[in-house]
Amino acid sequence: MKVRLQFTKTLFLAGVLSTFAICSLADTISLNSSASETTNDSSSATLNIPKHPGWANPLGSSSWVSYGETGDPSAPGYFAPANGTVVTFTDMFFIGGTPAGGSVNVLADDSTAVVLNGVTLFHEATSTGNGYGTCSDFGIGCLTSTEAHIDLTSGLTAGWNTLSFAVAQRAGSSYGLDYSGSVDYSVDPNGGTSATPEPASMLLLATGLLGLGGFRRWRKGQRG
Repeated sequence: MKVRLQFTKTLFLAGVLSTFAICSLADTISLNSSASETTNDSSSATLNIPKHPGWANPLGSSSWVSYGETGDPSAPGYFAPANGTVVTFTDMFFIGGTPAGGSVNVLADDSTAVVLNGVTLFHEATSTGNGYGTCSDFGIGCLTSTEAHIDLTSGLTAGWNTLSFAVAQRAGSSYGLDYSGSVDYSVDPNGGTSATPEPASMLLLATGLLGLGGFRRWRKGQRG
């Protein structure tokens, strides 16, 4: 009886562990603007910059970034980009499985377009509207009220992904970009891209449950 009980418990535990291993292989990629994560197409490296006093605070674990000291006018080395300046900032990330979804929140001064894998998800705000000279007051701007929440899900693909922000200076002084988000994906440990439990694993779990239940009924009958 003791041997049978041990075998049933072992079978049950193996089924649970096997199914848990198959089902739990998911991962999340964090996306945050920073000097270490974000590149740009100017001749200067991306910098973490002090924000303009009027800008919203950085999102999540991000930092306001630019290609120079273009944020706080009181910061050493500050300069104002010329009107018409457009610099594209890029975050490349690798999805090692099946994309499950993702989103990113974005702030910019003056404004920015958002492009994922060559497809524009959000257009730069137009040059009309009060306050555009400092920060667009609609679309994507530098204020909490103009923060954009952008769904990335439809444009994600297994492998390398390129998320780009074409930040424009249209009629202002300070200039910068801030974004924060995440992407979820699942991985099949057997080499595929699906995290759906295998039939054999589910059968192992079910067998263990049935065996444990049957033994308990038998033991109860012996006592009666």
